[in-house]
Amino acid sequence: MKLFKKEIEYTVPQIIILSLTGLLLGFLLINQSRYFTTYEITLGRDSSENIFRKIQMLKTSNDDLAEEITNLEAQLAEASNQALALENINKDIQKNKIIAGEIAVFGPGIEINIETQLSNIWFTDLVNELFSAGAEAVSINNLRLTDATVGFDTLPNGQIMINNVILTTPYTFTAIGEKTNLKQIMEATGGIIERLKSTYPDFKYTILEKDRIEMAKI
Repeated sequence: MKLFKKEIEYTVPQIIILSLTGLLLGFLLINQSRYFTTYEITLGRDSSENIFRKIQMLKTSNDDLAEEITNLEAQLAEASNQALALENINKDIQKNKIIAGEIAVFGPGIEINIETQLSNIWFTDLVNELFSAGAEAVSINNLRLTDATVGFDTLPNGQIMINNVILTTPYTFTAIGEKTNLKQIMEATGGIIERLKSTYPDFKYTILEKDRIEMAKI
């Protein structure tokens, strides 16, 4: 069987209409393409601007946060310095109260027992040596020495008196502080004990390290 293709014949008006339709479709396609291109450009620009704004906001937030952290660190440092200053002031107050004998104290230390009768100058030297060695508090025969303590006086019979109290042998010096260090300094070469031995041939003494020594307030 043979198929025959029928040729379509168009009239002039039909050709004109088809041509105009093709031109119109082409125009519409071109405009649509331009629209999408413009939309993409606009969308991309807006997105970039939004991202830029977000980056700027984030940077601003980070800068503000860094500044806040710096301020807080400065406040913390100032508070720490104030706390340290207050702590040092409190320590000084406590130290002054101890020196004045206003509070009872206790702690490790040493006890020096001397059986030899001494002149008043040696009492002064012994006390100064103990405080120089780091003693926080010192007493003699249970009499606590403070900043109000007057000097050692010698009575006509050779006895030593302090704060209207006569001291008799054995003399017991107690000192609160680092016990090992105090003992070593007292017995060091050229120290107070060695000088006493040179001055008094019959000098007798003992030094005991104590874990706890108590001194009542005045």
